[in-house]
Amino acid sequence: MAKTLGGYHSDFWRMCAGALLFFLSFNMVLPELPDALRRLGGGQYLGWIIPAFAFSALIARPFSGWLTDTVGRKAAMAGGCLFCIAAGLLYPLAGSMFAFFLIRALHGFSAGFSPTGFTAYTSDVVPEEKMGEAMGWQGIFNNLGTAMGFSLGAFIALKFGSNNLFYCSSVFAIMALVLFYGLPETAVKQKNNGIFPLFYTGAWQPAFCMLMVCIPLGAILTVMPDYTLFQGYSNKGVFLSVYVFSSLLVRIFSGKLSDKMGREISVGIGTFMQMISLILLSNHTLFWISAVLYGVGQGFNAPGLFAWTSDLSSREFRGRAIAFLFMALEAGIILGGLGSGYLLETIDKTHFTMVFGLSAIFPATTLSAVLLMKYR
Repeated sequence: MAKTLGGYHSDFWRMCAGALLFFLSFNMVLPELPDALRRLGGGQYLGWIIPAFAFSALIARPFSGWLTDTVGRKAAMAGGCLFCIAAGLLYPLAGSMFAFFLIRALHGFSAGFSPTGFTAYTSDVVPEEKMGEAMGWQGIFNNLGTAMGFSLGAFIALKFGSNNLFYCSSVFAIMALVLFYGLPETAVKQKNNGIFPLFYTGAWQPAFCMLMVCIPLGAILTVMPDYTLFQGYSNKGVFLSVYVFSSLLVRIFSGKLSDKMGREISVGIGTFMQMISLILLSNHTLFWISAVLYGVGQGFNAPGLFAWTSDLSSREFRGRAIAFLFMALEAGIILGGLGSGYLLETIDKTHFTMVFGLSAIFPATTLSAVLLMKYR
């Protein structure tokens, strides 16, 4: 296969472009969802916005891993896009809290399928010695889409209304689907022995670390729009955008570092940065520096954890191994979202302090775990 920019085949870059559009699509609605739920009279259920999405994604993960390994990477990528398109078209029709959360759960299936497919695709088309670097590149495109989505979504909702925001989300998902459809399939054809397990737990170490780092992420995704307003900023997506853009700046460096020094070192650096960020947030100081630190930490964690999972799995089971890692991600986000939502039933300074202070415990736990794994 011919190689192009950066030593990677053009199919890799096409997949990354599709991933950018996909992440832009489903993240651009996030800053608007709390207000949409309040308009339906469900302000007391704000803590369920992220968990409802994550829980349905969690349910989808084992099936997406099986689909990725047995039917193909493209099938998982395309399936997620179709769910995203449907959700964007249905949000404006939600006339009750029940309908809102039903659509939110449907939207979660999109994240349950596509990322499993294109992460496995990356593992297929890059050499093992560059796996961390490649995951860094993929993360850059993923997070560019996320960051663009947070700010663009808030802008579209402000200027053109929430309904047009949801329709734009569907348009970007359609564009991602077109790009994914043109990719060649890379899944290994498996012998049909009648047994296709849904789970692969051989990569439990990165999955445990993912669970720990995503509990505070679930809290941040849930409370940050309101916390940003509490800090005096009008755009509810600014912290999330800064954290994601900061993540982009270190992805390639951190990926290369994980290739040379080990996945545990990369994850250790990342979790240390996030621990400091959460401590600063708990004291309501250095808002922007906290956003940068959290993003840099994410930029070290993600390439290391995904490359670590690829290291520990054979190509035959790679989709299910990655799906198991994503299950840990979703479980962490659910726990963090529900916990922070409970603490913020009455929003005030004391509760924000408690949310971020308790969240700092989890990256500290991860840091200790990876150091033990590396130097035991």
